[in-house]
Amino acid sequence: PDVFSYNNLLNLHANRGNVDKAEALLKKMDEPDHTIPPDAYSYTIVMNAFQKKFTTSGSERDMKDPTKAEELLSRLVKKFEESHYSDINLRPTHVTFGTVLSMYAAADRILKEDMSRGDVTRKWWSRNILSGADKQKMGWGAENAERILEWMIALKEKGKRKTVGKKDKTDNNPVDDLILVNNRHFLTVIDAWAKAGKGVMGAIRCERLLERLENLYQSSGGDPKLRPGPKHFGAVIDAYSRADDRESTAEHAEKFLDKSEDLFLHSTNPND
Repeated sequence: PDVFSYNNLLNLHANRGNVDKAEALLKKMDEPDHTIPPDAYSYTIVMNAFQKKFTTSGSERDMKDPTKAEELLSRLVKKFEESHYSDINLRPTHVTFGTVLSMYAAADRILKEDMSRGDVTRKWWSRNILSGADKQKMGWGAENAERILEWMIALKEKGKRKTVGKKDKTDNNPVDDLILVNNRHFLTVIDAWAKAGKGVMGAIRCERLLERLENLYQSSGGDPKLRPGPKHFGAVIDAYSRADDRESTAEHAEKFLDKSEDLFLHSTNPND
């Protein structure tokens, strides 16, 4: 057997919803004496299985699912770093990171849905993952989604410093391009904060993220994949419209509406 055979078996477990079996097989492949080590796709299969379970499995979902997926991501990144960014089979991508980021981004919405239905007996609560008053619990997902985003940015910069002048032998692209942070990642996190139920504080976090994206866009020399668009401004406006300080939030919302209109009028891409 080879890694493709093992990945097919991982896919079989994942597609059947047997996340525990998929995780156990990956752990076995990861053991030092195992002849067939996992590759980035092996990790991605199990991470995607956790994502599917977390977002669609109702009472079976667990707040630990995003954390477990992140642990797998951390193991993959560590292996790639230990290879000095040279083992392409262990190369994580923006999609790999995006899986964990989107899980955290969805956590507050899912928790809010459960709270509105009164499902207080689920694993979310019985395992004491969160504590404090209900409003204090909200924002946990957005906070972690933003942390994953910052991790992506830091890794890209770290890879850029370590690989100056080096080329990826497989596709002749700079290795620092392994983590392609883009405006969609930012939109996911901004939207998570906008809907996290954190009032003005959440809106401020949205605003800061948009400013961060604008700065990255400028420093990249105008990379279209980092260009903020009306959807980003719209999410910030939405965050302020949900906030509880009506006077100041209306002023902020109007400011971002003006910026959004100006950006859209100068855009050559109607899908921005």
